[in-house]
Parts: sequence; C-alpha cells; structure tokens
Amino acid sequence: MKHLLIAICLLIGFNLNSQTSDANFKKGVTKYDAKDYKGAIADFTKAITLNPKNATAFYYRANCKKKTEDYIGAMADYSQSIKLKPTLSDAYTNRAYCKNMLLNFAGAPEDYKAIITDYSKAIELNPKDSVAYLNRGIIHEYLKDYKAAIYNFTKLCEVTPKNGEAYYYKANAEDKAGDKVAACEDWNKAIDLGETRAQPLIAKNCN
Repeated sequence: MKHLLIAICLLIGFNLNSQTSDANFKKGVTKYDAKDYKGAIADFTKAITLNPKNATAFYYRANCKKKTEDYIGAMADYSQSIKLKPTLSDAYTNRAYCKNMLLNFAGAPEDYKAIITDYSKAIELNPKDSVAYLNRGIIHEYLKDYKAAIYNFTKLCEVTPKNGEAYYYKANAEDKAGDKVAACEDWNKAIDLGETRAQPLIAKNCN
C-alpha cells in the first residue's frame, strides 16, 4: 500500500509539472509572437526546467536566440530539440542557418560539411523545405560545386514555381558553370516572376 501511495504521489507531481510546463510554454509562445524574445526565453526556460523533455520548448527558445543573434545558444537548443525529437525538420534547417551565420562564408570547405548535412536531413524529413534547398544551393555555389548548386536551385523552382528568386539563383549558378543559354532563359523567367535583380544580368549577358 505504501509503495502504491508513493507511485500515485509521483504521478500526480509529474502531471502537475507537465501542466505547469505547458502553461509556461503557452505564455512563451504568446511573447514570441509579440516579438518579446527576452520574455519568451524566460518562459521557455521555466517550461524546460519543469519538463526537460519538452522538445518544442527547446525549439522555440532556440528560435528566440536565433532572432537575437545568439547563434551559439540557438545551436545548443536546436541540438537538444533534435535529440528529443529527431523528426523535427525545421530544427535541422535552423541549426544549419546558425552554423552558416557563424562562419559567414569565410570558412574552409570542410567547415561546411555539417551545415550541408543538416540541410540534407531537413530535406529528407521535409522534401518541400524551400529554405533548405535555397541555402544548401548557396553553400554549394560558394564552394564552386555548381552542379550541386544547380540541382538545389532546380528543386527550389519545383517546390516554389512562382518564386522569381529561385530562378535568379539557378541562372547565376548556370552562368558560373558556363551554360549561358540556360542562365539567360532562367534570368528571363526570374524577371517574369518579378525578380528585378536579373535585369542587369540579362542586359550584360543575353543580348
């Protein structure tokens, strides 16, 4: 009987903690939506303290840190959210973004392997992740792997067919790969979709 009472008390305590954690999480989301990131971080931290397995609280706290440019802190929280919930695709995308911001296109090729891996995992979990395709393509272009860049921008065009920026980036990679005909075609598509940055490139390369 004694052991049963202890188990019941523990269960009640766990449920109360869970409910309080959820309440703090909801308060944090409200502040996050209002762009009160400092206040939101405090609420998410309370939620995590009461329920250390709350993957979504880690994810939202990471988003707050990302918004305030605490990229190292954000990466740690994204990593914890991934550990608790490995199928959270946006956590991989955002962790990769933070890693990229810290490197700021100044690192060696091997420094970008982990970033590409995170974007690839995000795409595996969500094949329509346009942000992952865009940023993975930009990194491949930076690394002068134009074939891989074109592949990513092509996929971006497929998942966002009315996105002029997608065709703009695809054309830039094609131009660097030496395929001027394809580049001009895609710059023109970009213009048709409202991407004005393509205009001077067309004037320079396609007449």
